[in-house]
Amino acid sequence: MSSLELFVLNHLFWAYAILFGGMFIEGEVFFLTAAIFAWQGYMSWPILILTAFAGVVLGDIAWYFLGRYLDKIPFFGFLLRVKFSVYHEWLEKNFIKRYYRMAFFSKFLYYLNRLTPLIAGWQKFEFTKFFRIHFLAAALWTAVNAVFGYFFGLIIGTSGLRLILERFELVFLALLIIFVGGEYMLKRLFSRRIKKQLSAK
Repeated sequence: MSSLELFVLNHLFWAYAILFGGMFIEGEVFFLTAAIFAWQGYMSWPILILTAFAGVVLGDIAWYFLGRYLDKIPFFGFLLRVKFSVYHEWLEKNFIKRYYRMAFFSKFLYYLNRLTPLIAGWQKFEFTKFFRIHFLAAALWTAVNAVFGYFFGLIIGTSGLRLILERFELVFLALLIIFVGGEYMLKRLFSRRIKKQLSAK
């Protein structure tokens, strides 16, 4: 039995706490990890799903208020204005007006997932509407990942899950590289597309 399995078995509360905190940073990797342990019987599927859902909702709220009040902190506020001031017109016309669609779409794109509530807070998007949208988006994201995590374990099988757990440090590192690399590519694509639209005017 690996050290990670022993940790989950002996510190189940902290395993759920790490899953909850992971939703603030990188949801898919942490959820898939927890799903593997749920398949092994170490974690409970209902508690896993509820923990992940709560983490996604509260994570979005945290990023929203970070964006809302970061502008008031002199140094960080300056960095935020420098980074997004060039996109201000585009954000007003596209991002805010189509926020419902943007919030749901961004839930499945790592780079936009954290950026979307941050910009919503910075743009002083109405919080009641923000909460309603992100509550529904979090429910959809959790449902999709729960189905994916369940069928992932079903397809891989017990022997496959055991093989993953034996080499989990490498698997976890590979997943992080994939998502960080994907974030970088999406960031460049997203920025390039907006700049192209702005320069076309």
